[in-house]
Amino acid sequence: MVKMKNKNDKVALVSVIMPTYNQAEYIEAAIESVISQSYPNFELIVIDNYSIDLTFDVVNLYSDPRIKYLKFDNKGVIAAARNYGVSQAKGSILAFLDSDDIWLPEMLAKQTKLLNENVALVSSSFEPIGNVNICRHHLNYIDENEVKSFFYNDIIHGNPIMTSSVILFKKDFELSGGFNESLSFRFIEDWELWLRLAYKKKVIINGSKLLKYRISYKKDRDVRDVKKRTLLIIKKHFELRYINYSTYRILQGNCNVDIGKAHLDVNDRSGINYYLKGLWSSRSIQHKIRSIFGLALFFTPLFLRERFIKLFYNINYKISRK
Repeated sequence: MVKMKNKNDKVALVSVIMPTYNQAEYIEAAIESVISQSYPNFELIVIDNYSIDLTFDVVNLYSDPRIKYLKFDNKGVIAAARNYGVSQAKGSILAFLDSDDIWLPEMLAKQTKLLNENVALVSSSFEPIGNVNICRHHLNYIDENEVKSFFYNDIIHGNPIMTSSVILFKKDFELSGGFNESLSFRFIEDWELWLRLAYKKKVIINGSKLLKYRISYKKDRDVRDVKKRTLLIIKKHFELRYINYSTYRILQGNCNVDIGKAHLDVNDRSGINYYLKGLWSSRSIQHKIRSIFGLALFFTPLFLRERFIKLFYNINYKISRK
């Protein structure tokens, strides 16, 4: 457990940043999960994007002095809300929790034990709640009792980090410049930040499921557009010379396969072009197989497509576990 360097030798203050908007239905459980932490020294900063439901009334039920309730117009950019919350934080350690997610009681205690000056951030695995039928667990390669180190070259191929389980030193967050508030990185600004942090230090992922992550359909989020923005991250990091041209081309191919899949999910046939780009430029056998499989599915009747996708995921899952 991280300790502050003072005469009282107290554990470090953790500032928990919780952005919210119209989450009255879930925010009480999120708050309860914070104040129920076994870790003794924290503050909770709720940043409300001027909710029009009963969010304020729910938060106002708590008289706990460790809870701060702030209103902030983030103009639809959650990165701005998180950055504002950090600017109001007093702790030397930051933690992030979305207002519809839930921590297990030992979340902070376990994660702070893994944080040190050589670690950019600590994250954990999760248990999906809510609409679990649309959740594909992306940490199936980490055992529950395993603590695994990741580096920049690992996470540039995909984001394995759950924002609602992240803790890191405030000074590292500030030195990195925080979350990018550009609309170009909307919904993937977390991954972009983790990459910048991981370029200098390792990342640790705890296989313990310390987070209950709510799966829900986001009306304002078109997955096709979100996936296309990943190309912008790859381009930015190539321009920063974090990756060479060969890696850049490989990552472009892999991103195009993911974009093709996002189009396939909504039966948008323009995804065929992305699969073809992925097939041509990706050097990963697994991604080439995904491209061929995706192209075939575009010409498969819809009533059969779902069955084939489920079968493919099961096969892919077994391969990833070997």
